[in-house]
Amino acid sequence: MSVRKEFERISKIEDEIGVLTLYLTTDASSPELNNGEWKIHLKNEIKEMKNYADKDANDDEKKALKKLLKQFEDRVSELQMDLHKGLVITASADGELWEERNLQVPVTTTLHWEKTPATKQFEAIIQKYPNVAVIALQKTDVRFIETELGDIKDEIAYSWDFESESWLDYNNDSPPGSRGSGQDHFERRFNENKHRWYKNIAPKIGKKIKDRGLEGAYLIGSSDLVQALEENMDKAHLSGVVYKNIGTKKSHEIVNEIYEDLI
Repeated sequence: MSVRKEFERISKIEDEIGVLTLYLTTDASSPELNNGEWKIHLKNEIKEMKNYADKDANDDEKKALKKLLKQFEDRVSELQMDLHKGLVITASADGELWEERNLQVPVTTTLHWEKTPATKQFEAIIQKYPNVAVIALQKTDVRFIETELGDIKDEIAYSWDFESESWLDYNNDSPPGSRGSGQDHFERRFNENKHRWYKNIAPKIGKKIKDRGLEGAYLIGSSDLVQALEENMDKAHLSGVVYKNIGTKKSHEIVNEIYEDLI
């Protein structure tokens, strides 16, 4: 189930006693959180919610809320060594709902007790970090990275094969043939043909975007490569471009560059 469909399902759930929703920022790279300050923020949120339970809640609500708060504390403790940038947990008093998501994108720490899940912040995150493709260009190598909420959902690596004069998918085809008798020969041949070769792969990328129902694509690479592909793509598919030659980096690092530069 896609994140957006999961969100739509959860947002319709109601509980007469209550639903507890936690948004917890846990980004260790943040200067404000690198000493574990997120634990203090969580403790303060839970303390405030316990005060509400003691002072304002009826007996059934108080019992259910304190039980869920304890479960949330225990679960965060279990996950703390594996946390990324943000954590979302939502659970209902009747036990029918328990959803959690360990995120690669930041959130704002808040704790909500309502009749339905507090989904406003999650909806904003989905809008900000939707299901898209990041196309990383490195001359005769093109990487199609599908990402949503910072997670890498899939990756396809294409390489131009000089012998067959076509783009090969590393996952489905045999390795590409020789790239020529030397670097100078390769550079010359690439520069002479890059526009034709990138025109050749543009329909493949467009079809992947359409077939997967993605909300767009970001192109990242040197300016000449990005422009060579951009001019052959459906403009409706383009979400943005970044002129950085980082196609050999790890997938999550490439995605983070997009987030930092454009989002």
